[in-house]
Order: sequence, then structure tokens, then C-alpha cells
Amino acid sequence: MKTAQRILITALDIFNQQGENNVSSVEIAMELDISPGNLYYHFKGKEVIVAALFDLYQEQLRAILDAPSKQSDTSLNIEDFFYYLYLIIEKNHLFRFLYRNPTDLTDKYPSVAKGFIKLMAAQERCVTELLAKFVTQSTITASAAQCNQMVEIIGLVFSQAGNYYALKGNDINDDEYLYKSLSAILFALLPYINIEPGELHHLQEAIVNRGFSHDE
Repeated sequence: MKTAQRILITALDIFNQQGENNVSSVEIAMELDISPGNLYYHFKGKEVIVAALFDLYQEQLRAILDAPSKQSDTSLNIEDFFYYLYLIIEKNHLFRFLYRNPTDLTDKYPSVAKGFIKLMAAQERCVTELLAKFVTQSTITASAAQCNQMVEIIGLVFSQAGNYYALKGNDINDDEYLYKSLSAILFALLPYINIEPGELHHLQEAIVNRGFSHDE
């Protein structure tokens, strides 16, 4: 693995554990057992590392967001929709330091702030379009205002669920966090979902039994 890749992987891990604001580029170099000069050769300071990690996050998340529009099959399945949400939550959690204190982060890094606004808008747009398709299929019965409220609730789970559990002092693992987040979204959408009882039960079982994990 190239040194630049090692720096990004290590920085991401430390930022996620301690918060970007509490970590210096020297500490990243020490964790890698390389000199600060070697790190500086690849990344001219922590700001460049943060920007590179955000670019990586943005690239990976956009690939997920773009996936539904590339499918030839226009019909939607509610369980597929929740798997799609799972992938977004999983990606956000992988880069969770970005959401740890987002206002401070975006104040410090203006380039990240601009990208964040566009990325959140893209997330909302994708979820809005998928919900609209469900309404057309009668899989969901809701007004436009109710759909907008669902989009906001899902967005809050995407961005703030991790902080909520951290503030509560809940010691939960990554997998538990992902499925607690999915459960919260299902609870919010449940009154509007119109599917067969067996299909709903299967979705609930998939969430309870963590059936969306990649190794399942």
C-alpha cells in the first residue's frame, strides 16, 4: 500500500475515534511511524488530508446515490429501498468524523462546506425521488408535505444518529448502530407503507436480524 493511502486510512481511523479537531498531522505521522516531513511530502498539512478524505467520501457516496437511476427496472421494492438506505448510513458512518461537529468543520474548511451542501442536497433529492415512485406505485400513501417530512427525518438519521447515541453514552458497535438507524426510519415511515403483511414482516425481520450486512 502506498504511503499516501496509508496516511488517509490512518487519519480516517483517528479522526473517527477522537474527532478531527483533537488530532494534529504530527500525531497522524506518529501513529504511522513516519516522520512529519514524510507526511508533509504527501499532504501539505491536515487541511489537505481532510479535503482528500472528503473527496473520497463524496466519490463513494455519489456512487451509491446514483445507483437507482442506473437501474433499467423501474419497479421498486420496499426492502430494496431499505437496503439502499442501509448503504448510505453505512457510508456516512465510515466517514463519521465529518458529522461529529459539522458546523465547526465547515467553518474551518470552506471547500468542504460547499461540497457538504451539495452532497446533502443530492441525498435529499435521491430519497425524494424514490419516495415519489413509491407513492406512484401505491406502496406508500402520503401527501407531498408528508413525503417532505419523511425526507427530513431520514436526513436527520443520516447525519445525526451517531451524535445522538454518543451523547447518550450508548456503547454500541457499528452494526448495531446501522440497524438502530434503519429501525428509526422504518418506525417513521410505517404508517404510510402499504404492502402485504408477509412482505412487511420480512422487512422487519431483515432489520431485527441484521440481514442487510454484506457478510450475510
